[in-house]
Amino acid sequence: MSHDIDSAAECDRQRIRRTRRLFHAMTAVAVLISAALGASAMAAPPAAAPPPPSTADQERGMRAGLPFQDPPVADAGSAADPDLTITLDAGRSRFDISGKEVYGATYTGTYIAPTIHADPGATVTIHLVNHLPVATNLHFHGLHVSPEGQSDDPFLCVAPGADTTYRLAIPADHPQGTFWYHSHAMGTTCPAPGAPDTSGTAGMAGMAGMPGDVENQIFAGLSGALVIGDDRTLLPADLRHVTAHTLVLKDVQLDPVGHILQNTDTATINSDNPTVRLVNGRLRPVLSMRPNETQLWRLANAGADIFYQLHLDGYHFTVVGEDGTPVARVTTADTLLLPPGKRYDVLVTAGAHPAKATLRTTAYTNGPQGDAYPDTELATIRIAGDQLRRLPELTGSIPTAPADLATEPVARRRTVDLTESADGNTFYINGQQFAAGSSVFATPAKLGTVEEWTLVNHSGEDHPFHLHTTAFQVLSANGTPEPYTHRQDTVPVPHAVNGTPGTVVIRVAFTDYPGKWMFHCHIAAHEDHGMMSFINVVP
Repeated sequence: MSHDIDSAAECDRQRIRRTRRLFHAMTAVAVLISAALGASAMAAPPAAAPPPPSTADQERGMRAGLPFQDPPVADAGSAADPDLTITLDAGRSRFDISGKEVYGATYTGTYIAPTIHADPGATVTIHLVNHLPVATNLHFHGLHVSPEGQSDDPFLCVAPGADTTYRLAIPADHPQGTFWYHSHAMGTTCPAPGAPDTSGTAGMAGMAGMPGDVENQIFAGLSGALVIGDDRTLLPADLRHVTAHTLVLKDVQLDPVGHILQNTDTATINSDNPTVRLVNGRLRPVLSMRPNETQLWRLANAGADIFYQLHLDGYHFTVVGEDGTPVARVTTADTLLLPPGKRYDVLVTAGAHPAKATLRTTAYTNGPQGDAYPDTELATIRIAGDQLRRLPELTGSIPTAPADLATEPVARRRTVDLTESADGNTFYINGQQFAAGSSVFATPAKLGTVEEWTLVNHSGEDHPFHLHTTAFQVLSANGTPEPYTHRQDTVPVPHAVNGTPGTVVIRVAFTDYPGKWMFHCHIAAHEDHGMMSFINVVP
């Protein structure tokens, strides 16, 4: 009897143990299933990022329609002493844009930097003090000055908290026109003092490699106009005293609290996103003219990445200078394309009666792999007051225009291939990314010679090609010859179509200065990510 009870009890205990094992097994399975579901949820793609703020949202708090204002001017102020000395304090700043508080970077505490004005033959001394948390420097875009020493040397590096002094010896025969200056920081740090320079070039060449910081710094605000001489003095007597205005074109992308967007670990500047277009730091200002009045406008795209296609409703532009160089033949145009870095000096004549006109950048795309920009109003031209005598249209050549290079002997021909990765994040010249210590050309150029370069764009977006130190002459674009009217330092190379690359053929005269003459795409994001090199120029 007792044995039977013990046996029954043992059976009950075994059933309980089996039940407990089953319960624990089921619990373990449930835990595994729950964990798997949790892991699956964690592995799911994150929710889509919110769309960027619209242009209207970014403009909120700005006041449109303020009177047009030229940038402040830093000049010598004395004919007896034409030399100029100024200080630029580069640093993060809070400033006003059309009544809205904005955070970015400036040279003097205001978003629009002073226009540096100097005459041919002057010496310009610029003391650059770096209050930024990253390295910086300066490039004097378009100036024909030395690319070495404390002149227009983009390899100079000014570390955070440091300073340096640039001395620009402007030649006595330097072209009169519109140029600009901006940060050309090819990295965010400088080499440590005494560290070996493996790049083969001192200064910024020893910085911490690509990507550069040009896009961030220009986009934040570090750019301004630079005017050499006064090209009105080259015009017929009736035009030498017309009103001149400088129009510095920049754009900003603002976050909800008013900070200009920067490339960081959590954000990226996207030139295809909504942006606010500004003229001298003002939103759609009002520029006044009298009926029949002629003015000279100095137009400069001083932004980082985007194109402007300018159009003045009902009017045309009379081009007297391009990229700081007087033209060999005056032309008129209904629209002017200004890729980043481009400048034009133009005459504009108002209508005979009181009216208003709109200066706009028209809808434009720079290729299927590039950006599409909407039609955007930039400024209102208000024509009012007493009628003036209408001046005759200007034709012919502007004095001091450089000579035609088409008949010059060519010492060497070179090809510049522009390519990019399929995702549009990596850029190349002749299959190489920028390396501070080596050029894509093994053979240097020689002073006193003329070379012919064929620029070939294999990508699906236009690349504005810029050469430092001198202006060049365009001979043809996509096989179509271009008659000589001017020289320029920036030209958009058209994108490939149906597998056929876009091409531009240029001629370059190597005069005056040995050293490393840089060239690159002037979409700052592209040069930052590899589309840049230099050519060694030797005696």
